[in-house]
Amino acid sequence: MEQTSALVRDLTDSDQNEAVLTLASGDPAPGDRGPAVAAEAAAVARSRERLAAVPGPVHLTVVWAMYGETGRIVPRSQHPHGEDFVRAKVRQLDWLTAGLPSVTWSIVACDDGCPDQPSSADVMERIVAAEGYPASGHRGVRVLRLADVLTSGASISPEFDRLTSTDQSRKGGSILAALAAAVADDVPGRHVVAYTDADLSANLAQLGSLVAPIAGGSGVVGALGQRYGLEGAVLVKPDGPHTEPRSTGDKPDKLIVLFRHYVRALLIPSLAHVLDTQAGFKAFDATALRPVLPEMTSFNETFDVELLIHLAQRYGAEALAVEPIVFTEDFAATNFPSVDPGARHLAMVRQVVDLYDRFVAPVEPVTGEAADLLDLLRTLDLDGYVRLIEQLRADDAGDPTLFERRWPVTELREYL
Repeated sequence: MEQTSALVRDLTDSDQNEAVLTLASGDPAPGDRGPAVAAEAAAVARSRERLAAVPGPVHLTVVWAMYGETGRIVPRSQHPHGEDFVRAKVRQLDWLTAGLPSVTWSIVACDDGCPDQPSSADVMERIVAAEGYPASGHRGVRVLRLADVLTSGASISPEFDRLTSTDQSRKGGSILAALAAAVADDVPGRHVVAYTDADLSANLAQLGSLVAPIAGGSGVVGALGQRYGLEGAVLVKPDGPHTEPRSTGDKPDKLIVLFRHYVRALLIPSLAHVLDTQAGFKAFDATALRPVLPEMTSFNETFDVELLIHLAQRYGAEALAVEPIVFTEDFAATNFPSVDPGARHLAMVRQVVDLYDRFVAPVEPVTGEAADLLDLLRTLDLDGYVRLIEQLRADDAGDPTLFERRWPVTELREYL
């Protein structure tokens, strides 16, 4: 363990989590914390510098969904996967805004129907009460239950209003409910609303780097954290931090990722510059977000992409900025799809086609090569998809291109 500790970023280690902020403050952290901690510290230090340059007042609301988080929500002393993430996130936001009186923050977490007893919401409410966090205003921390929102009759979007059970939500319903609660708040100055994951994979002290482009007056309404594909992005894996080309190039599922981006870039060109649409680290201008929420129809894995489509159509693709972040892969207590091509990966491709059909085709139907690709995808079955990815892998040797990769559709048809 001593040989690998300098490479490992352990999100359950409270001392290591604090060492990131200590280093970012310019103080030496006790012991050799290694390159992963150093990379994260550099990112949060830049974030704070950028936030300090933003004209205030600014209020930042952070939201996340919870389902089965009763292990990670407590300290490691109580659960082997415990990250104590509520207290840790509060500490990160306090550090980010310390000495910046014109910047305030709050948190809204929404339980997505967690089946644990006590539930994720129950456990978080106990932590909030024990720590004495206020219910509103600066440093306010609120806990919502999606089940309560559904029975309250509160209208968010026509599709959301048709939900009758938390079983119909796959995280997206809770994120939407939390976003709606956040944008309804009356706060002073510029209001920026961000959503993240419940775990500590993305340090919230990096949010200054997302607030800066939104509050900078350049027409940006959304800033999207990118774990890979951009200069400055760092993906921390179990063997340490990686940047491109290794972040994506060393992925065993590299061709699955690149093919999915290729499909998305051709069918939804307004999002071609967003390489990492699923990263749980996004921020939006609350005023710009408010009219978009009633348009939302997705409550599963397509939630992120649908939201970005609506924003791009309303404000333009250039209104969505991409920002590199440091992100730690957290495999503990998380289910990841296989790295081999299969039904779940094909479903993700079909979801992109469905989003195109519903939101892009009525206003900007594809032509040319993109139309040919669409025809191919409509008839692509599981056997064909697996054969296609395996052939792309076989042809991949020595090709250094990553997200710029494009395959002629005639070539893909030959593979099939």
